[in-house]
Amino acid sequence: MAALQSIRNRGVLLVTAIAVALFLFVIGDALRGGESIWNQSKMNVGQVNGEKVTIQEYQDMTREYQIFYEVMSQKSNFTEQENNQINDEAWNNFIQNKLIADECSKLGLAVTDDEVAEVIQSGQTQFLQAAVFQNQNGRYDYANVQAFLDAYQKAKEAGQLNDDYNKIYTYYIFAQKAIRNQLLAQKYQVLLSKCILSNKLEAKVEYEERTKEIDALVAAIPNNSVEDKDVEVTDEEIKAKYEAEKEKFALPQETRDIKFIDIVVVPSEEDKAAAAKEMDENYGKLLEAQNNTAAGNVVRQASSAFPYVNILKTKDAYPAFIAAALDSISVGTTLKATYDASQDVFYTAKLLDKAVRPDSVLFRQIVVVDDDNAAKRVDSVMTAINSGANFKELAKKLGQAGDSTWLTSNQYEGAQLDADNSLFVTTLSEMSAGQTKSIKVEGGTIILQVMQTRKPVTKYNVAAIIKPLLFSDETYKNEYNKFSSFIAANPTIEQIEENAAKNGYAIQPIENFSSSTHNIYNIRGTHDAVRWMFEDAKVGDVSQIYECGDNNHLMVAALTGINKEGYYSIDKVKEYVKQQLLNDKKAEKIIAGLSSVNTWEKAQAVKGAECDTIRHITFSSPTFVKGIGASETVVSALAYKTDKGAFAGPVKGLYGVYMLKVLNSIRSAEKMDEKQEIQTSAEQRVRGAFYGIMQTLTKNAEVKDQRYKFF
Repeated sequence: MAALQSIRNRGVLLVTAIAVALFLFVIGDALRGGESIWNQSKMNVGQVNGEKVTIQEYQDMTREYQIFYEVMSQKSNFTEQENNQINDEAWNNFIQNKLIADECSKLGLAVTDDEVAEVIQSGQTQFLQAAVFQNQNGRYDYANVQAFLDAYQKAKEAGQLNDDYNKIYTYYIFAQKAIRNQLLAQKYQVLLSKCILSNKLEAKVEYEERTKEIDALVAAIPNNSVEDKDVEVTDEEIKAKYEAEKEKFALPQETRDIKFIDIVVVPSEEDKAAAAKEMDENYGKLLEAQNNTAAGNVVRQASSAFPYVNILKTKDAYPAFIAAALDSISVGTTLKATYDASQDVFYTAKLLDKAVRPDSVLFRQIVVVDDDNAAKRVDSVMTAINSGANFKELAKKLGQAGDSTWLTSNQYEGAQLDADNSLFVTTLSEMSAGQTKSIKVEGGTIILQVMQTRKPVTKYNVAAIIKPLLFSDETYKNEYNKFSSFIAANPTIEQIEENAAKNGYAIQPIENFSSSTHNIYNIRGTHDAVRWMFEDAKVGDVSQIYECGDNNHLMVAALTGINKEGYYSIDKVKEYVKQQLLNDKKAEKIIAGLSSVNTWEKAQAVKGAECDTIRHITFSSPTFVKGIGASETVVSALAYKTDKGAFAGPVKGLYGVYMLKVLNSIRSAEKMDEKQEIQTSAEQRVRGAFYGIMQTLTKNAEVKDQRYKFF
C-alpha cells in the first residue's frame, strides 16, 4: 500500500516524464526527417518548373552527352573546357526539352515510336552519324545499326558485354531520345507556324528593303563632340529612365560581384639555370647513343614531352624548332641543347635516319592467330599468294574480309605506337606495290600486301628531348609564403586594395558573376572559389588562398556585392543610364545647332562633322559609319526613305547625329520569287516567335541553376 501511495503521489511527475519522452521521440523523428529533407536539398543541382533536378539525374544526363561526343569524335579524353561545354549543353538542352515537352503535353502533341524509327532507318539526323554506323563510303548505313543491335543482344544473353558494347549502346539510346526531342520541338514549331503567316504585300516590302541599295554622302557628328559639362542630367531623370526601361535591367538569376588577386607562378632564374644544366646532360647522353634503341632509351629516361617512336615521319610531325634544322644536318647529328623562348622549352634532338618513303600506302592484310599450326598456315598462305592465288578469296576462306585500305602519314604520326605498330608502319612504308610480306606480332602473324603507293616524300627518324621550363617546388613555396604573408597582414578587402600595388599584386574586379560560370577568369580549377562565393561568403569576406590553374596559380577573392534575382538596382546601373541620358541630351543639343542646315554643302561645312561616301546601304541591315566607328540602324532607315538627290537629317542615332544626301538608288539583280519570299518571311517570324516563347517559358519556369555545388 505504501508503494502504491508513493506511485499515486508521484503520478503527475510520471505522466510529465512520459509526455516529455514522447515529445522528444516525436521531435527526434521530425528532426531526423528534416535533416533528411535538408540532405536531399543539398543533393539538388537545380529546378525547372518546380521540379527538382538531383545530382544523380544531372550526372546521368551529362554522362550520356559525354559518351555521345566520345563516339562521334572517336576520342575518350576531353579537356576541362570541353567537359564544361558538354555539361552546359546537356543542362541547357534538358531545360529546353522539358519546357517544350510540358507545353506539348498541354497541347496534346506527342512523338510515336514509329516516327522515331522512321528517322533512324532513313538516317536523316545528325545524331547517328558516328563512324560505327557508317559503311565503307563513310555514309550512314541502317544495316550497321541492325547488325550492332543484334550483336549487342547476343553478347548480353551470353554475359559477354564489354565497355565498347555498352558505350555504343548508350550512344544509340541517347540518339533515340535526342531524335524524339527534336521531332517534338519540330511539331511545336510547325503548330506555331500555322499561327504566323505572311502575305504578298509583306513579302514585297521585305524584298524591296533587302534589294534596294543606296549610295549616300553621310555627315556624322559624334555625341562626344559635346562635353559632359555642357549638358545636365538629374537624379530624377535617371530614376525616370530606369523605371521606363526597367526590363532592360532584368536579372534572371542571382549573381555576385567580386575582386580577386591572381598570381601566376613562373620559373625563377635559378630554375632556368637548373633546366639548362639538365638539358646539357641529356645532350651528352643523346650524343653518345649508338643506335635507335639507345637513343629511344635516353628520350624515355629524360621524360621528354615528345615521346620517341621508332618510325620515319614527315617533317610536319616534329615541332617547328626541330623541323627547321632537319634538312641542314646529316644523319647522326645531335642538336645542341637550346632554349626556345617562343615555346618556353629546352630541347635537343638527334637525327637517326632519313629516307624517301610514300606518304600513302594502299594495302590489305590477312591475320593468322597464334596456335600450334600457325606457322604452317602462314607458310601455306604465303605460298598460295606467291603462286598467284587471289588474296581476297584466301582471306574469305579464313573468315576475313581482305579489303584494301589506305594508310596515310597523318593517321599514325601523332600517335604513340608500340613496337608491333611501329613494325607494322615501317614494313608497309618500305614495301613496293605488288609486294607481299609477313610480320610477327604479339598474338599472331600479319600477312601484308601493298597494292599502291602515292606521293613519295622525305621522312625523318628523330629522337627529341623536349622539356618545358617549369618552376621548382622551392619557387612555388616561396611565392606561396610571400602571398600568404601579405594576406595575413591585410585580412580585409579595404586593406588589400590599399596595399596590393605596393607589394606587386594587381586586383581585378568581376561584376555579375553567374553561378553557371565554371571558373573565375577562365582559370582552371577555381571551382572551390566559386562555391565559396555562392554558398559561404558574405559581402566583405575574403577567401582563403586557392591553388588552381595547372598548379601554377594562386588566388584570393573577396565578395563585394550580391545582386538578387529580379532587376539590377538603380545604383548598379546608374552610370549606364546616366550615359544614355547624356547621349540623348548631347544629340538634342547638336540637332538644335543644325536648324539652318538644309543642304549637303552646309552639312559638310559643320564643325566637327565626319563626312564620308557610304555605298550599298540597305534597309535590312545597319550601316557602318567610319567616322563614328559603329553601325547605326537610323542611317539605313534615313537613306532608304530619302529620294535620289535629296538631303535628309539631322537625325539622332545611338552614337551621334547624322545628315545625308542620296547619290544613287538601285535595285539589285535578284529577281523576286513571290512564293519563296512569303515562305522566308513567315519562317523568320516563326523563328523570332519561337525564341521569344522560349525566353518567356524559361522565365516563367523559374529555372534554378545550382550546379556550381558540384563543379
